[in-house]
Amino acid sequence: MLHEAMALAPSVHRFTSAEYDALISAGALDGLRVELLDGLIVDVPDMSPQGDLHVGTVRAFTRLLAARADLLVVQSTFAAAEGDMPEPDLMLASTPQLARPTAGLLVVEVAVSSRGHDLAKAATYARAGVPRYWVADARAREVVEHTDPTPGGYRSVTTLRGADVLDARVDGVPPTTVAAVLPG
Repeated sequence: MLHEAMALAPSVHRFTSAEYDALISAGALDGLRVELLDGLIVDVPDMSPQGDLHVGTVRAFTRLLAARADLLVVQSTFAAAEGDMPEPDLMLASTPQLARPTAGLLVVEVAVSSRGHDLAKAATYARAGVPRYWVADARAREVVEHTDPTPGGYRSVTTLRGADVLDARVDGVPPTTVAAVLPG
C-alpha cells in the first residue's frame, strides 16, 4: 500500500537559476507570466481587468521613489538567491547597474488581485536580506510593511493605512502617508 501511495505522489523538480535562464533563452516560457520562487516556476496572478488600478498604483509608488532614480528598478527580475528570481513591481536596488539586481534596499509589490501571492513572497525577500518589503493593496488602500529580515522570514509585519507613515529609510526618499500614495 505504501508503494502505491508513493507511486501516486507527484514529484517536483526544483530549477536552478541557470536552468530557469536557459528555459527563458530557449523561448520555452514565452508568453507566460511566471517567476522562479524557491526553485519552482510559479504563475504570476493575472491583473486583468484591474490593470488600470495596478498601473496607477505602480505609477504612484514610482513617483514616491523617483528621488532615487539611480537605484530604481521597475518590473525586472531580481536575482534574490539561487532558485529565487521574483519579478517585483518596483525595487530600490543597491546593485541597479546589473541587468538583474542581486541586492535590494526596498521591494514594492502592488496587489490588486495578487495579495496572497505577494504576501507569500515575503520569505523570498527576507532570505535575500531586503530590509523593507511593502505589499501595497490598491483595493484595500493599505500597505503591509515587512521589516527586520531573517533567513526564516520578517520579524515585523505591520499593516499601514490612511495617515500611517511610509518610510523607505533610504536617503533621498521622503516619508509620506499611505493616503498620499493610495488615495481613497
